[in-house]
Amino acid sequence: MIQLPQLLYMVAEEIDGSQSYEEISRRVSERFGRGLSAENVEFLVDEKLRPLGVVAQADGSSPELKKLDPLLALKFRAALVPEGVVNAITTIFRPLYLPPVVAAVLGGLVALDVWLFFFHGIAQGLRQVLYDPAFVLLLLGLVILSAAFHECGHATACRYGGARPGVMGAGIYIVWPAFYTDVTDAYRLGKAGRLRTDLGGVYFNVIFILLTAGAYALTGFEPLLLVIPLQHIEILHQFLPFLRLDGYYIVSDLTGVPDMFARIKPTLASLLPWRETDERVAELKPWVRGAVTAYVFTVIPALLFMFGLMVINAPRIFATAWDSFFVQLHKVEQASSVFSMGVGGLQMAILVLPSLGIVVTFARTGRRAAGAAWTHTAGRPLARLALALALAATAAFAAFIWWPNGDYRPIQPGEKGTLQGAVRELAAVPTGRPALTTARARQLGGAPFASANGGDKVPSSKVRLPAEHQSSTETVTQSTATTDETTPVGQETTSSGETTTTATTTAGSSGSSTSETTTSSGGVATAEATVSTPAATETLDTTVTTP
Repeated sequence: MIQLPQLLYMVAEEIDGSQSYEEISRRVSERFGRGLSAENVEFLVDEKLRPLGVVAQADGSSPELKKLDPLLALKFRAALVPEGVVNAITTIFRPLYLPPVVAAVLGGLVALDVWLFFFHGIAQGLRQVLYDPAFVLLLLGLVILSAAFHECGHATACRYGGARPGVMGAGIYIVWPAFYTDVTDAYRLGKAGRLRTDLGGVYFNVIFILLTAGAYALTGFEPLLLVIPLQHIEILHQFLPFLRLDGYYIVSDLTGVPDMFARIKPTLASLLPWRETDERVAELKPWVRGAVTAYVFTVIPALLFMFGLMVINAPRIFATAWDSFFVQLHKVEQASSVFSMGVGGLQMAILVLPSLGIVVTFARTGRRAAGAAWTHTAGRPLARLALALALAATAAFAAFIWWPNGDYRPIQPGEKGTLQGAVRELAAVPTGRPALTTARARQLGGAPFASANGGDKVPSSKVRLPAEHQSSTETVTQSTATTDETTPVGQETTSSGETTTTATTTAGSSGSSTSETTTSSGGVATAEATVSTPAATETLDTTVTTP
């Protein structure tokens, strides 16, 4: 798909291999309304159309065009559904785009969301899935089915607007499998038709939500309701205009800019007063240029923020995948059926994807950025020296963040991963372990490995870190008790040469008291403290272990 200015398009239309430059210039001048000489036509053919591969060379050969390899493009694509089958499917689904049907679908979504999220809830469905993990495979199958249905939405919207969709297939997006639909022909449509095609996928996600709700109404099977929030998350994910998802094409079609990523660099450079405005920026209309500029100032900080969080949290992601792998391995070893072993093996295989995705993203981004900078600084010794220093500083920063220093601990139950938590992580970068600071480790009881206990839940009052992390650590666990109820102070015996301190605070409805008891035997000292205040009862067990 090549986008040409009107004059070049007219010249290309008139080239048939038999007309001379004079004949082409005469016909184009009549249609274009302005004079175009034969020399002008020859220049446009030789300098513009032939390099693009639109017109063959004088000897009949075609130039070898450089194949684009975008960092965020879909790789290893394979067509799975032929074009004829795709168009047959879209014939069935075309009535779904009639305006009354669209209005009914959107109204049904609002009513369903109010019922589910404000009245019924999804807790029972989640509980049932957790107590019977085999249902995870059912949810996975439904998510995959919804992804295929999502692509049917794009194809049907393309067909509804008057264009002809192509094949459907699958590929690899970074490291994850993804579906795709060839809707290139939608570029023949107007803005409304292209936007309908862009939004067709999420519209079919909404239809899939309503179909799932209908299946629940017939069966009463609670785990089906978990598909609904998963579909909402996928819709929000698709609306992000950062990667080449639906949101990216929505923004492109709204502004009429088909190559948004290619204009980021020249748009930024054009904002510098001493730099000449690039032709790719100057050709944009003022409001489009403003929209592209706003997009640039949104996407660049967002991508840097996301990439920075990926760097910061990589140690904990790796540790979580490592821990979960051995938890699943323990389940496979204890499995009593081939099906359970297969489920565990599948989960172990899936665990490789997040870590592999991070490694591939870092490797490709680093290689491309370093290669481009190295080429750009060729012949400039000072610039090359500055680049070398910048690369060394980047490597030092990564080593500072990733060096095993206590933050290679798995993600714990109860951690939220919120935006405010991400901001706190950035503020904690100077500590060298922003993903899990020492204070946060105390709150999480040392962030223990579940696999260290055979895959079972680690008792909250007996949390211990591995030997390499016991030199100076503090573990804190919390539990609650009812008012006016006193919890006995727990005692723990440690090996010779260790010191253990246990403090218990109990709050009652009346009075306030504090008591401490310290004992020592065989190199072991134990201090017990009880504090009561008029408030709801809370017990805090603190264990400090030092060599």
